[in-house]
Amino acid sequence: MENSISEIELILKQRYGVSFTDIGIEGEEWLDRFGDQPLVDAVEAYAAKYGLTPLTSTGLMPSSK
Repeated sequence: MENSISEIELILKQRYGVSFTDIGIEGEEWLDRFGDQPLVDAVEAYAAKYGLTPLTSTGLMPSSK
């Protein structure tokens, strides 16, 4: 389960530049709400529901640090 949580947060950071802390949700809560979906689909569903803007559409990319 920990791998899934870190993978989800990595996808959130790469695509939207946010972490669980930024969006105010714990990893376990995320899994309770979206754990029945594939990781990328869950992130995209969350982003659509809450109007997150992908980094690529803003011309910004996360740093490698």
